[in-house]
Amino acid sequence: MFRVNETKCMFSSKEILRILDCKACEVKDFEITEVSVDSRSVNKPESTLFFALKGINHDGHDYVEKLYEQGVRNFVVTGLRAGFLPLSGANFFVVDEVLPALQQLAAWFRGQMKAEVVGITGSNGKTIVKEWLYQLLSDEPGIYRSPRSYNSQVGVPLSLLGMDVSTRLAIIEAGISLPGEMGKLQAMIRPEIGIFTHLGDAHGENFESRQQKLAEKAILFRDCRCIIGREGEALDYIASRLRPDVKKMIWGSGKNATVRVEEKGSTAHERLVAVGYEHVAFTLSIPFPDEASFENCMNAVCVLLLEGISPVFIAERVARLQPLAMRMEIKDGINRCVLINDYYNSDAASFQLALNTLAMQDAGREKVVILSDFVDTGTGERELYREVALLLRKAKVSLFIGIGEKLSRYKPYFLVPRCRFYKDTDSFLRQENREQFKDQVILIKGARKFRFEYIAGFLQKQSHATVLEVDFDAMVHNLNYFRSLLPRKTMIAVMVKAFSYGSGAGEVASLLQYQGVNYLMVAFADEGVELRAAGITIPIGVMNPEPEAFDHMIEFNLEPEIYSLELLEAFDRVLTKHGIEKYPVHLKLNTGMNRSGLDPEDLPALLKFFETKRKVIIRSMFSHLAGSDEARHDEYTLFQINRFIEMTKEVQARFDYPIIRHILNSAGIERFGQYAFDMVRLGIGLHGISAVGAPLWPVSSFKTYIAAVRQVKGDQTVGYGRKGVLGRDTRIAVIPVGYADGLDRHLSCGVGEVWIGGQRVPIVGNICMDACMVDITDTDAQVGDEVEIFGKHISVTELSDKLGTIPYEILTSVSLRVKRIYFKD
Repeated sequence: MFRVNETKCMFSSKEILRILDCKACEVKDFEITEVSVDSRSVNKPESTLFFALKGINHDGHDYVEKLYEQGVRNFVVTGLRAGFLPLSGANFFVVDEVLPALQQLAAWFRGQMKAEVVGITGSNGKTIVKEWLYQLLSDEPGIYRSPRSYNSQVGVPLSLLGMDVSTRLAIIEAGISLPGEMGKLQAMIRPEIGIFTHLGDAHGENFESRQQKLAEKAILFRDCRCIIGREGEALDYIASRLRPDVKKMIWGSGKNATVRVEEKGSTAHERLVAVGYEHVAFTLSIPFPDEASFENCMNAVCVLLLEGISPVFIAERVARLQPLAMRMEIKDGINRCVLINDYYNSDAASFQLALNTLAMQDAGREKVVILSDFVDTGTGERELYREVALLLRKAKVSLFIGIGEKLSRYKPYFLVPRCRFYKDTDSFLRQENREQFKDQVILIKGARKFRFEYIAGFLQKQSHATVLEVDFDAMVHNLNYFRSLLPRKTMIAVMVKAFSYGSGAGEVASLLQYQGVNYLMVAFADEGVELRAAGITIPIGVMNPEPEAFDHMIEFNLEPEIYSLELLEAFDRVLTKHGIEKYPVHLKLNTGMNRSGLDPEDLPALLKFFETKRKVIIRSMFSHLAGSDEARHDEYTLFQINRFIEMTKEVQARFDYPIIRHILNSAGIERFGQYAFDMVRLGIGLHGISAVGAPLWPVSSFKTYIAAVRQVKGDQTVGYGRKGVLGRDTRIAVIPVGYADGLDRHLSCGVGEVWIGGQRVPIVGNICMDACMVDITDTDAQVGDEVEIFGKHISVTELSDKLGTIPYEILTSVSLRVKRIYFKD
């Protein structure tokens, strides 16, 4: 039977056989909690069902044997290859086609959920509406939305399978590119509420007419109780194809609008609109002035009105909407220019919306449009580009820059006062002089393949900062490396104390929770409270619990490390006061680190304490290894491990429930993996530091930029104390990072180096509090160039060796005033 474990839905392997109605040999019992179509993203192999999808350039069947080695035991395939036969203990569910089987499972799963589903479709704005609707409702319990742009034939089933029994409202995107696709999506999503965002020309070449495309979109809404969208012919046509009893929540200023919307004015930063619905009237301040944002916001607002949410709440939430990376952005450019970045969509309809935004900007500035060839359009080229040229003239654009072979082909159509054409983005970047762009409003509009983000960077106002970049892809790679060294069922606790070794505790903890680690460990209760506030729900252990924080720990479900009998007694008394039973604690045993913990001679008193019924239960027993990273201490390490085995045996024998054991740290996992026991504690290894020289990826990159360059004569000195003795005429670069940011002062005077423009350059003179100087004489470096202090080119280990310390100190020394930036491909 379909079951629920807390909020995680589980299928049995036998139930998969029934749902998919497929062939299989004798089915072994497994509980399935994860579904994967990507061999690289399997996090919990023992409970993963892998669908071996076939694509143009890949075949999931090719990865089955590798996944089996990683612990995956359940596969949906179209046939049994010879290489699958030796894979004992695995289930192979044989189907005619894998993708329909995935969709069939998602449709069945959707039927088990009681959540109300909002389905969103249209050519543009689907992801924005989804994300903004989620932002507006994020404080409400049980709100779920499909991840990223998972709106395809593969993405939709994966989105639906991400729901759980706590989901009250699910927001799901649906995107199509061919006739016949929406029926498959509708059979899975079956939305009660439908949102139609906009109809553009994307994928138009695959449909015979605009009406055919609209009819295909309308299929998503055929079982809805309500459809939402902006007034217009497109929505009227869709509504005409639905049942008469479907509620039409049409917004706009026309007479048929059920949600009356009147624009009250705009500035460069907001748009004011008056909204009337039924007997309620209120005003919204939308924190984005462009037309596309206005439309996307109102589509989301209508869902809240339909749900009966108060106008006061709606207005307050709308005013706090945050921008998304994949939407039109208005930014400061160089030389007093304003940039309108809209380089994620490229079709004629969205171009018109972008021109509307251009028209709203400062009338005193010259208007410039940088446009790429359109892609995926169903309109004839000649007519399309003739219309584009006409729109540019109507918008009073003074300078037009066309990029792409098609635009160059139709250059005679463009009668804008000044025009320039390039075959590709690289040609533009090589030939344009950025200093020629002054006091202009510049619309940058292009298809993804033209990489217009480089043009935006070329023209954007320089706003460099000293930052610590944290590469989440590298972190996941390192996590999976350590997982590969462990027995399949070994749990992993990850240390996120000290701001997660300087990387940012909340952000790293969220990633680790998503990656399925079992425990997080912090140093103090306050760190755990911050993680709970950041939405972390997995178990958190506190390594240094203070009696003053016990109440706080109980309130936020934090589990203390107990290193003395006195501390255990004190915590048990507090639990008695709260009336709480079976609260988990972690016993720290001293096996030779001699810092803290229960000694072997303390165990009789510990066991006597538990002869009386207590409020605590022992969740785990653990110890710290003193020298697991160095071979010269191996004999002592083995002594500690053997003592740990003896002590834990003595304790476990007195309890009728299993107690988790863990002693290995990062180095221990690499060098003594045979003693993984039930759990390990991963710390510095997650951040790319290996005790055996394994090919881990650097996670953190400490970066700044060149703030100034000056020429200094060879007989001069640089910096405090005149320690920077030159001896030659030197180009000195000043970089805005100093010892207050975490650049150790002992790296002064050539001890340390930084990486600029593909090579190392030495630090000159004494490092200051907020700045230091480097010698760039032998480089072409200029003001604004990026500087790496440590990262991919200068490792943390190299710095720690120079300073006679350990990588932990380097990472945790980066000041909190240094901005952390997180990225993931």
